[in-house]
Amino acid sequence: MKKSLLLLGLFFAIQNNYSQVLIMNTIEGHRDSKMDYEYGYLPGRKFPFYQTIKKYDLKGLVIRVELFDDRRKLDLKTISCSPLTIENISEFAESKTIYRFAQYTDTLLNQANAVIDSASKEIIEIHLEAIDSRLIGFGYIKVHGLCQIKVKYKGLYKTYCIDIKDGDENSPLGGNAFVTRKGGTRIMGSASIREVLEQFFADLMVMN
Repeated sequence: MKKSLLLLGLFFAIQNNYSQVLIMNTIEGHRDSKMDYEYGYLPGRKFPFYQTIKKYDLKGLVIRVELFDDRRKLDLKTISCSPLTIENISEFAESKTIYRFAQYTDTLLNQANAVIDSASKEIIEIHLEAIDSRLIGFGYIKVHGLCQIKVKYKGLYKTYCIDIKDGDENSPLGGNAFVTRKGGTRIMGSASIREVLEQFFADLMVMN
């Protein structure tokens, strides 16, 4: 029992060194304390983070953010905004993706002048339902980033979904950019996280 409590305390201590977002569950059930946050689970490349397209000012909104990994529970084969299949064979299928998502959420909320405080009574629940990155086509290949989350906050209970591909208006990757397949899927998977969070930020601005 004491060992379990010690491990649980270590879990949250490590988490809070990198993100104030609270991870409420994981696919694997525990955190790998040796995970490198500079490179994460993407060997050899720094995980790309992208700022929101628009600027948001939440004016010091103090919130508790709880993040749930519902991917295994739901096992979605498609998301609401795309006909593409969620194959879960990209790097984003890894259980450790939830930690990257937490860090991304923390980073963008801080950039939007929100204050994440685990003691706050204002609670945002973010449920990661699906994330994938797909290479589509023959010869002329398009790279898609797919992500779907569900958010609960006050009276809001809403699904946010994106299928973003290289060359799209908000894509960090141009349609004719020269990148490796692995590099392209990493970029577009990261962009898909940014996109669903920005959709939620637009609603959050209206609510506060």
